[in-house]
Amino acid sequence: TIAPIDFANAQAILLVGPNGAGKTAIAAKIGAHARLAGRQVRLVAHDVTGAGAVARLKDFADHLDAQIVTAESAYVLASVVETAVRDGALAIIDTAGFDPRQPKAAAAFAALAQIAQIEIIGVVSALTDSEEAAEIAAALAKLGASRLVITAADMTRRMGALASAALTPDLPVGFVTRSPFVAGDLET
Repeated sequence: TIAPIDFANAQAILLVGPNGAGKTAIAAKIGAHARLAGRQVRLVAHDVTGAGAVARLKDFADHLDAQIVTAESAYVLASVVETAVRDGALAIIDTAGFDPRQPKAAAAFAALAQIAQIEIIGVVSALTDSEEAAEIAAALAKLGASRLVITAADMTRRMGALASAALTPDLPVGFVTRSPFVAGDLET
């Protein structure tokens, strides 16, 4: 099932997935598409401890003429989202990577999933083993992801991970990417 994001009406997007799946690049791509749709964008760094995580997101924000905000806790994130929605800006939240199959990681994520107006979008790389991709996508669905973005389709010749993640029940594919560049398309 395909379910692209409605950039004109989306309020807040929380990107989740494993380390290296491409969440930060997807935040920038979604931001670029939202800007093209005439929206103001706030890139929100929830991962404030990862090496260079905030700096990379800031570079993308500068490129998009978007505001960047940091939110270290669920409480601060809820306030940031509420302000962005009130201001009519699309909040795009970049989180730290984690394995959604791990119970401790899922429990730590639970507070973020409870924030009103947030849509959780899972991010999985096409470079992942196909069985791993299916397990990760299923775990993301359990955490409340409403759709999936599959990245790095340009980096693999085998599409098993893409196919297995895309076949996750009740988790439609929002987009597939075949470019690491912000200007690269989000394809349906």
